[in-house]
Amino acid sequence: MNLARRRLAGGTAAAMLVSVALLAQTSVTSEATWNDTEWTHGAAIGTVGCEDPDGAFATRAEGRALSGSMLGIDLDSVAEAEGVTVTNNGSRDRASAGRPVSGLESAYADPLSVNALSAIQVPLTGLVELPTNNSTGVVGQFGQARDDGLAHGAGGYVTDSGGIDLADEQTGAYPDLATLKLSDLLNSPALGNIGLGNTLSGVSDLELEVGAVAAEAQLDGCASAWGDSGAPEARAMAAAAADDIVDGLERRYLTASADLTFRSPAVGALVSAVGGAPGETCASANRSTVKTLECTVNGLASQQSLLSAIQQGVVRSLGQLTDGLGLGTINVQLTATANLSAIQSLLTETLTDSGGVIAVHLSDGTVRISTDALLAAAYPDEYSDGLNGLPPNFNPFDDPVALQVLTERLTEILAEWVDKVATALVQSVKDTVVSANVTVNLTLRALGSTTRIGHIEAIVGCTPAGSAPTGCTLGTLLDPSRNAGVTQAKFVVLPGLKDIPILGPVLDGLINGVVGTVIAGLVRVLVTGLGSVVGTAVDTALGAVKTVSPTVTALTEPIISTVSRLYSGLFLSNILSLTVNAQNAPASGGPPPPDWRPGQPGAPPEGQYEVAALRIGVLDGLGPAGVRLYLGRASVGPGCSTATSSQPESACIQY
Repeated sequence: MNLARRRLAGGTAAAMLVSVALLAQTSVTSEATWNDTEWTHGAAIGTVGCEDPDGAFATRAEGRALSGSMLGIDLDSVAEAEGVTVTNNGSRDRASAGRPVSGLESAYADPLSVNALSAIQVPLTGLVELPTNNSTGVVGQFGQARDDGLAHGAGGYVTDSGGIDLADEQTGAYPDLATLKLSDLLNSPALGNIGLGNTLSGVSDLELEVGAVAAEAQLDGCASAWGDSGAPEARAMAAAAADDIVDGLERRYLTASADLTFRSPAVGALVSAVGGAPGETCASANRSTVKTLECTVNGLASQQSLLSAIQQGVVRSLGQLTDGLGLGTINVQLTATANLSAIQSLLTETLTDSGGVIAVHLSDGTVRISTDALLAAAYPDEYSDGLNGLPPNFNPFDDPVALQVLTERLTEILAEWVDKVATALVQSVKDTVVSANVTVNLTLRALGSTTRIGHIEAIVGCTPAGSAPTGCTLGTLLDPSRNAGVTQAKFVVLPGLKDIPILGPVLDGLINGVVGTVIAGLVRVLVTGLGSVVGTAVDTALGAVKTVSPTVTALTEPIISTVSRLYSGLFLSNILSLTVNAQNAPASGGPPPPDWRPGQPGAPPEGQYEVAALRIGVLDGLGPAGVRLYLGRASVGPGCSTATSSQPESACIQY
């Protein structure tokens, strides 16, 4: 959206005298839709010289940061929420609130104070949260009504001179304005039972968080008068150049963001299925991924099939022994410790798609839907600016296409997370720390008898130089290129062997001779190969826990279902409506908000032109008993010539 100001069109009307009542409007409503509304200009009354229009006009402008009603509370009647309304009767201006703006004629500004913000929240306690201070200027209000026909109103994130504040446009770091507590609101006794049980099932702390908003309206009386008067050619030119319903009228807005947030236990269930829940033990049914891995690893030391597999692997590695040597018993002592950091780091992640449409905070179960990103994702060629640059009275979310995009993005990020869990699970298995003590007893046949002569003592522990064994990761044991330092081994002669009568000296001679050479070869075999033997056996034993349980994948479905049901129940069923760039008497776009339509009690009078950055409607069908909040609102008009403003029927008689 191009928020830069365009020069008002009053200059072209210089030197023209026109008859004017400043375009009193008459609406003609077709029986089809509000989009078919036609607007015609009323008759002009009085004569105004637009070459020098000072003192020729009665004007009005207003700026409000917050207005509307909530559950019967009329916010416009709350004194602290009063906007800045400025009128000018052609000879003097008058403001309902605010202070004069230096350097600007007949202009007043009223940035809401901390006390005012606190007072506004009193009747809205538990339903709406406003900022606790206004240091960022997020709730400014401005009005300017000049006697030369210029009216200028602005509300929300605006400057002291009434312009929309674009200081944060490049960074997008706009401040927040308000949080609407939808859970409290929709469950309010004032609404009674409105049948939202299914919609809100499995949902808590439902909120709508609104970022900075601003609206600005300007009306140039001379430009309007010229467009309604003079030769047909002049009127045709003016109509062709008009950007709004009347010439000289400009309405602009800014809506930084409007995010829907809520908590869902379905998110917690998914996280618990992976990371575990308080009180979970190895004896628990339906153990989590983490607990299953941890318990399986802890049980390896006593798993007889694993110990047997290591023993058999040692036998295969040593092969056929020669020179009278034989294998005695092989003893294996194993320890294993699970390293769960790879998985645990995933349990507190925030899952989000590349476009920022939806975020799932696994740490607390919060889901956030960014409505501006959703709109841009649903219609990238039309609404790439998110909530800005939209036509009047645009409801971007009463649309199944947006729901489809939302569901697709959520499905994608959950599937990606499950894939990451699967990868992390494999990594956690590789990160399991293993150490093993293997004792291989040797026998030697000499002089017709077989005698135990000692044992090879091998330690698999990835021992740093000069240190005690620390254990090896399973990944290290399975990597043939990392054999160095994995295993230490030595042959230990049976104490007192050489002291055995007759046989002892013979055995000692063999051990220190040809048999000793064979034993040294066996030690080298264990040093280079025992790590792989242990690693392969442990990896096989952990094979069953390397795969993510189908239960985890299945638990993503309730999250998707909750989000889809909530979106449909709120937006597609018109429980909650967000109207961006809300306008009465729009030149294009959708119909005005229900309470602004002609004939309604809250409808603006003819000739008054409204714009609000964001309208939040909750249960609009309930009328005043529902909720209609206008955030960032501005209006201009009605305007009159001073020649007619004092007449009893004039819209400007009270100025």
